[in-house]
Order: sequence, then C-alpha cells, then structure tokens
Amino acid sequence: MLVLDTNVYIDASQDSDRAKLITSIVDDIGDAVGLHSVVAAELVAGGSSLGGRSEFVQRLMRVAKGVVTPIHDDWTFAGNALRLLGADAVTTRRSFWNDLLIATSCARGGVTLLTNNQADFARIRRTIPVDILALPN
Repeated sequence: MLVLDTNVYIDASQDSDRAKLITSIVDDIGDAVGLHSVVAAELVAGGSSLGGRSEFVQRLMRVAKGVVTPIHDDWTFAGNALRLLGADAVTTRRSFWNDLLIATSCARGGVTLLTNNQADFARIRRTIPVDILALPN
C-alpha cells in the first residue's frame, strides 16, 4: 500500500502540473492507495491553508482504499525515536512528531509513504525503517 504525505496533498492542490503527476501516480497504483489518519487530521486542521477543502484533495482522500493509523506501540516507538534523534527545535516541531507517527505506523504495516519531505524522513529513517517514495520534481 502507498499513502500520501500531507505535503503531497498540498502540492496537488496548489499546482496543476503537480496535481497531474500525483493523479498519474495514484491512478497507476489504483486500489493500493491508502489514507493515513494523521495526514487526514493535518488536512482537516489546516482547512484551506493546507488545501484540505480543495476538491482535488477531497477526491484524493475519497479514492483511498484503506486507512493507516497509529496504534499504542507506534506512539511509544515514535517517542523513543524522538529521544534518540535529540530534542532540538527541528525535532520537537509538531509536524516532526506527526511525521514520526506516520513513519512508525507505515513501517509497522509495510506501507510506503509518498513524500517530498526527504530531509525530515532521511533523519527519521535513522531510527525507523520506513519505506519512502520521493515525489519526483
């Protein structure tokens, strides 16, 4: 299964060329596209500033065939990863914590994450073996 990171939805809602690329990726994968509950929460919380209300984002969320969500063990694993990665300002951002939860639950479920946030996920992969598919430029 493939899930899309929040930044992929944002790209799709703000740039028509990116939307076409992302649509192509989603269409190629078909039934193996899921929705991560943390991503859904970020989109809803962000409202229009995160593209959460755009029709394109709503369509992408509707085609998801499964939901990936953190369980208790993912929360504790993410907490341990945060401790190991250090408590600097970058690491303690709420968005970084959300990325840790996304990474732990994807790793546990064998789910690949499509993202354009390679910097944070390269750091996260030092402690969490999550499969990442970088969104092409």
